[in-house]
Amino acid sequence: MVEESQGNRELGEPSGTSDASAGKTYDSFNYPATSENINSLPGVNQGKVSKQQPNAGLFEALKSIQLEDFKEVHKKPCTREGFLTGIGAGFGIGGVRAILGAPIFTACSWAVGAFVFGSFAMHEYCQQKRRTEKAGIQRINAALDEKKVEIERKREETRRARRKAKEEGDRQKAGR
Repeated sequence: MVEESQGNRELGEPSGTSDASAGKTYDSFNYPATSENINSLPGVNQGKVSKQQPNAGLFEALKSIQLEDFKEVHKKPCTREGFLTGIGAGFGIGGVRAILGAPIFTACSWAVGAFVFGSFAMHEYCQQKRRTEKAGIQRINAALDEKKVEIERKREETRRARRKAKEEGDRQKAGR
């Protein structure tokens, strides 16, 4: 019994439930049944109200930067796409400027500018796609919840009709 309940928890189901009685329809896709935002980093304030800290200065901001921040930058959403696009844009624009005869310093300046602009533009585009996708998923989840309520209401009406028909049938049998 212990192994069975642990197995259900690993599948994202609360212990003691089956597929038929599991929470929402989309819970069967093994998503954790938590209120956490799965697209955020662990330990990050998830939009919850917290104590307001006074505005930090430059030195406080520099003190808060740690080496681990740079080691895990690739794990942040849309960063990879932004950097790859920036690298391609910088290489392309800087290379073309150098081939066309611009001085090396000027070509490098264009390359850096193209990298920064390309990275920023792709990162913002990716973030916008993520916001749009998140809104779509929320609409789908709301529709699934409404559909589930409607199906349950229809099942209950069917049960009542069957129960009423059975009771009438039992009364007729008793009346004979």
